[in-house]
Parts: sequence; structure tokens; C-alpha cells
Amino acid sequence: MTLPEKDLGVIAFGVKTGIITAEDDLAEVIRGTIARNREILKDGDILCITESVVAITQHNVVNLGDVSAEIGRKLSLDKGSTVGVVHPILSRNRFSMMLKAIAKAVPEGKVIIQLRFPDDEQGNPVISKEMLKKMGKCFDDIIKVEEIGNDRLLHPETGMDYIGYYEEIVKETGSDVEIFLSNTFSHITEKKPDGIIVSNVHERYDVLEEIKEAGFDNVITLQDIYSDPRKGVYSEYGLLGSNLLDPVNEQLKLMPREADKFCEKIREMIVGHFGKSVEVLIYGDGAYKDPESGIFELADPVSCFGCTTAIKNRNRIGVKTKYLMQKLHNEGKSRDEIEKIIAEESHRFAEEQDKKEFSAQGTTPRKIENLVSSLADLVSGSGDTNTPLVVVRGFI
Repeated sequence: MTLPEKDLGVIAFGVKTGIITAEDDLAEVIRGTIARNREILKDGDILCITESVVAITQHNVVNLGDVSAEIGRKLSLDKGSTVGVVHPILSRNRFSMMLKAIAKAVPEGKVIIQLRFPDDEQGNPVISKEMLKKMGKCFDDIIKVEEIGNDRLLHPETGMDYIGYYEEIVKETGSDVEIFLSNTFSHITEKKPDGIIVSNVHERYDVLEEIKEAGFDNVITLQDIYSDPRKGVYSEYGLLGSNLLDPVNEQLKLMPREADKFCEKIREMIVGHFGKSVEVLIYGDGAYKDPESGIFELADPVSCFGCTTAIKNRNRIGVKTKYLMQKLHNEGKSRDEIEKIIAEESHRFAEEQDKKEFSAQGTTPRKIENLVSSLADLVSGSGDTNTPLVVVRGFI
């Protein structure tokens, strides 16, 4: 089917590649996919690659036992130590295996988990506002699990009792467990754990600073674990964004490493083999907040893990067409003149990255890499469509 692209705006579509395993050369998979249908790409397109296939083909996978050992070394823990876990997200896929690794580092000790309330960093609810009112609790209070009792809030989408689930994970390793709800970090430092792991994603630096300001120094973030480039397996983001890959063999998939370099490699391959001038990016979670559940889908540390130089840190800025159209119409401009002026202004704003002129008012400048990554994630979903490549056309 030939699309009348002169009459269309932005187009985004997924591209099927077939199953990609750790034995595959991803650059060759992409080359073969394009070779089967060269019209997949056109000049000016953005080729988006999901982070998971990049990481898998990089063999960026760690075993849980190695993660536990790394945690023990970083915090100088022994089997009987007590470790604090601050503000983890509520997720079976994202955090359950990491919690298991933490607990395995102290199999004869204790894990103290401090949950944020009324919801975690992503908006997953921990306790209802009605329950808080009933208990007479406010933002700065500490809430013990015993105070909640068996009337725990189940996750609205999964039906999970995450407090019970996290308790069970820790106990299965032999370690003792204590869970409480608190937004104030003095509550966990007062318990004098041997070390603390800041476990949230987007607020990690603020939390780390607050804990250190409280006088507790033996504290790290998830980003500090498996982020050393001297290791054969690592990610610049450490354990942040890592996924459960194989629960039987206890494997975690890290985020891709050296993503910008990989994107440039793919761009050069496409130019060399197909003569097409495109941009390339590696995308993770879309930065999308569900308006009904209030859950923020961005569990990865970033939405875009890497991209080619031409679109990196570049804003998408456009004219506010309705403002400029009405202004020019009131000035007596013809339809053809209005269309020409709007097209010229749009091009100029994009080239000059002009954010202040009247014609751009009402548009919020955002980075191209983040917007396109979010769009690609919405197109590909959670991988169920088997389209690890997404082509975005007409965006730049």
C-alpha cells in the first residue's frame, strides 16, 4: 500500500524481525530486516530499537548470586547483617528479583523495607486515603504493617498484596523481614541498619542526599550496583530499570550499555548498505501516566537510552498554528500566504531552537529523543506484538 504522505503528518509503525536471541548479531538482524523490504526506511526517518533486544544481544545479563555478592561488597555486609531498602517500586517484574538478591546477601540477617505512601514513585497505591483517614495518619507519620492488619490494599490492576508478596520473598531466603510505611528517612536510620539501598528510580539522588545529611554514610542506590565499566557485564544505570529475565535460572537483564555508540553504528550501517539517511535511538518505557489509575509507566531511569548525535538533546519546537493562522488571517493574508509563512516559521524554529517568540507560545519544548521514545513504546507495547523496531516518519 502506498501512503499519500504529502497529506499525512507523523507516521509510526512497528517492524517485525522474528525472535532475537543472545546468539544473534543485532546489527545483522536489522540489516536483514530492511533488506527484505527496502521501503521500510526513508530519508529522515527515525529507527527506534527497543532496549531489551540491545541488552540481550550484548549479553548484559547477571545472575542473582553475583548481584548478592556485589551488594555485600558495596555495603560491607556479612550473612548476619541488617540491610535497609528504601522506597522500592511495587513490581513483580522490576523489583521482586532485586529484593531476592538483597535478601540473599544477608541470609541470616534482616531486611528492613521502607515503603513510600500512599503510593510508590510510579503511583502504584500502597494504602488508600480512606484508610489513612481512618487511622488518623498524615504524610510524616510512620505506619507499621501491624496497624494495617489484614485489610491491605490490593493493587488495582494486578490484585497483588505487595506487602505480603515482598515479605514472602525475603522470608524464603531465610532472612528476617520488617516492612513499614514512611516518607521520612529518619525512621529507617533510627533502626541502625548496617547499610541502606535507595531503591526508587527517579528520586534516587534526592533520597540519597537526605539519608547522608541525616548522618548515615553507608548508603548506595541501585545505580551503584553493576555500573562499573571494568566489568564484562554492566550498565551505566546499574540495576535501575533491570527486568526479570529468567526466574528459574535467576537471571536479571540490565539496561543496554554504550547505547549512543550502538546507535551510531546502526546509522552508519544503514547509510553504507542502503544509502538512507536516518536517525537511530534506543527506547525503553514511554513517559506515560495513565489518567485513570494514576500510574506513571516510566519504570526505567530514562525513556531514551541512547540516540544519534543529530537528535540528541534537541528540542521539538513548533509554531502554534491556530495562533499564527488567526493573526495572519486578521492581517488579510491569503490562505496560500498563511500556509507558506507557517511552514517557514516551523522550519526556522526547528533550526534555531527558538523557544520564546510569540508564534511558539502554547507549545512546550521537549526533547525529540524522549517524545519519539514514548511514541515507539506505545506502538510496540510490552513486546507482545514482536515489533522490536519502530519507524517514526515525519517527526523531524
